[in-house]
Amino acid sequence: MKFYNFVMGLFRIFCNLFFRYEVSGTENIPDTGNIVIAANHKANIDPVFVAAAIRNRKVAAVAKKELFDIKPLGYVLKKLNVIPIDRDNPGISTIKSILKLIKEGYAVGLFPEGTRVRGYKFGEGKAGVAMFATKGKASVIPVSVISTYKIFSRVKVYFGEPIPMDQYFKSKLTNDDYERISNDIMKVIVKNYCEHSDGIIDPGKVEYDFE
Repeated sequence: MKFYNFVMGLFRIFCNLFFRYEVSGTENIPDTGNIVIAANHKANIDPVFVAAAIRNRKVAAVAKKELFDIKPLGYVLKKLNVIPIDRDNPGISTIKSILKLIKEGYAVGLFPEGTRVRGYKFGEGKAGVAMFATKGKASVIPVSVISTYKIFSRVKVYFGEPIPMDQYFKSKLTNDDYERISNDIMKVIVKNYCEHSDGIIDPGKVEYDFE
């Protein structure tokens, strides 16, 4: 816990030192209960922006397994409760580890798009975020990270209202169902991204094709 708090403190110093870092909507992060944090993903620094913004919950994240091969990065990621995942073929043990963290009260951070989608474009939601939220009996907190990612530019992290998932908890869902639900989550993220752009980006240029 001490190491986690120390690193989060460094993240916040970094964000405020090198960017005009703004956070809003944190009242939408409940202090208790199962939650999944779902954010858009345009740059490698996004996990830092999101984690630094959450103060009332301990954050755990999922990252591609290749990052754990980089030493000492892999050691640090493990200390920060980051779970390695094979994005093409996640194993049962990985899925169980993620669900365990959700049920233990961690705010588990996921990127519905599954990879970085740069510029004004947004990718379709992959099945994973909906699957973990429903199987973990969790609400989804949609997060919009709004930035040009230029040094000393404005960065806004906006937390939207929780998306309840309880209507799906007892349903038998297919992979197509999970993808549809994840796309619905992505639509909320994109909507909030545009509505809270505040001059950081031009919302008229935003592109996505998962109507």
